Amino acid sequence: MLGSLEEHFRQDEDEVVKLRKVMMDYAQALVAAVSSDRRAIDQLISKISRHWKLHRISRVDRNILRMAIAEFTRFPDIPGRVILNEAIEIGKKYGAENSGAFINGILDRIHVLQDRPSSPEQMLLLLTTLDD
Repeated sequence: MLGSLEEHFRQDEDEVVKLRKVMMDYAQALVAAVSSDRRAIDQLISKISRHWKLHRISRVDRNILRMAIAEFTRFPDIPGRVILNEAIEIGKKYGAENSGAFINGILDRIHVLQDRPSSPEQMLLLLTTLDD
């Protein structure tokens, strides 16, 4: 996806510089969100992945899930379907053979929520309420 954006803006060097700045700013914001919410995100992943302990989930899948959950909670302007699809595609590309399906199974529970919570803690509370 980023490659196609870069290709589109390649004719104008100023646009390439702006695009790189936007990408860097977004990446930094995403890393900061995952870092600050990591404990709650990990609790959420543990709750949703019923038969998997967090440490048994591959590092790649675990980090893709962390980023996607941070996007769901901290970046409300990104459509949930986009977050879900991108996470699945990244899992297919960089994860194991079944990573895309595994990530889809975990994130699909979050994606279907009517109201997007603004924090992993709120999301965990909402999912716990739904399970009761």
